Amino acid sequence: MRISGLASGLDIDAMVKQLMTAERVPLNKLNQQKQLTEWKRDSYREVSTKLVSFNDKITNSFNLSSAIDSKKASITGASNVLTATATGAAGNSVLNIGVNNLATATNVIYKGTTGATTIKEIYSGSETSVKIGNATIDFNPDDTIDSFVKKINSNKDAGVTAVYDSKTGSLSLTNKQTGDSAISLTGELFNGNAQFTTTGQTMGKDAEVVINGITTKQASNRFTVNGVEITLTGVTPAGQSTQVEVNQDVDKMMDTIKAFVDAYNDSLSLMNQKTSEERYRKYLPLTTEQRADMKDDEIKLWDEKAKSGMLKDDSIISKTVSDMRAALTADVVLPNGEKVNLAQFGITTGSYSEKGKLHIDETKLRAALEASPEKATALFGQTDSAATISNNSADGLFNRIKKINQTALQSISDRAGTSKYSSDLTTAFLPKSEMGDQLSALDRRIDEMNDRLTMIENRYYQQFTAMETAMNKYNSTSSSLASLLS
Repeated sequence: MRISGLASGLDIDAMVKQLMTAERVPLNKLNQQKQLTEWKRDSYREVSTKLVSFNDKITNSFNLSSAIDSKKASITGASNVLTATATGAAGNSVLNIGVNNLATATNVIYKGTTGATTIKEIYSGSETSVKIGNATIDFNPDDTIDSFVKKINSNKDAGVTAVYDSKTGSLSLTNKQTGDSAISLTGELFNGNAQFTTTGQTMGKDAEVVINGITTKQASNRFTVNGVEITLTGVTPAGQSTQVEVNQDVDKMMDTIKAFVDAYNDSLSLMNQKTSEERYRKYLPLTTEQRADMKDDEIKLWDEKAKSGMLKDDSIISKTVSDMRAALTADVVLPNGEKVNLAQFGITTGSYSEKGKLHIDETKLRAALEASPEKATALFGQTDSAATISNNSADGLFNRIKKINQTALQSISDRAGTSKYSSDLTTAFLPKSEMGDQLSALDRRIDEMNDRLTMIENRYYQQFTAMETAMNKYNSTSSSLASLLS
């Protein structure tokens, strides 16, 4: 039990609190050290998520052939008979196309009983299934014909589209694929059923197309020639043709390059800000008692100072910035030995104070892309799987930056326990890392210190309790003597 000043009249709780304030100084330092470590780890995670996001954009957007080696197809002549889309595999070319006939699909129509709605009204056989293509369709005589049609249409292995008209009692089956392939039908319902007959299949036709003088047949109205996806929509009028010209899509390439430069500048800006941010070492994290004595706006300003400069002159971030800047200014060597660089395409760094920020002269960039699109594709998208960060002359800029980012992400992960794959700032830290081990050690020391402080506090109270007990006995003895002498 703790006795607080009953005999002495002293405020024991206040005295112990003052004594413990001095005792808690080492604990406060440990908690401040822990807070600084956590803030630094959060700063690492901020950089890590930015680099992951940058790499994701390179992989899933910038480095796609449809983005950096984009082609476009322009149509002239009889433009209402086809559409054309250039893929990444398309080369610059001109196709003269004439459409003699479109591809059609094989079709068969069965005549049943007018007004029939159930299978038993058109069929009296013993089998309860039919096979259409590679699909077996089960049915019950009491089933409606509409439900039977839905089973056919929902089974992809049937390969047909079924339509039923109850007014005429007619069922139509049409191949989903065009061309002259027959529809395979097995079962009593379709063969030998007197109530459900057909005059036979109307076979589909292949499309007949003349491409640059060569007559070719295509089973589908959609096909690819020289990397150009052609979709036929009509027959070419007599004496006419359609010209499809494939050229580089300069606008798309410009959009890709500008988006890459923006992403690079964004990542570079964050890393430069983190490594150059002022570190205010006198502003240590506030203790609970200090926060209680301050206003909210004062706490906010103090925390901003205390959190500042967590990664000032950090070796990992500084090296990443240096490697990025070197990678983007160095030449890329083409297979023929020619060297190309960003400056040739109107992309240069700004003043020294901008610390490597890239600027684009869009007029010069467009002119260079129109003159040498293949060089731009190589400059950004060329790949050398054997290249390393320090030896990457044959690697394009996208690959160089990805490899630099991956190296940085691994180093940050090893140090701070950040994810190498997540761009989410709320992603949990990995349990094993340098800073994770530091925080675990700090937690153990804080626990030990708290236990020690509890013992010290209890000892103080025990000492004051002993004092109070002694004084109480003294007072009791004094009162007894006084009563005897009176």
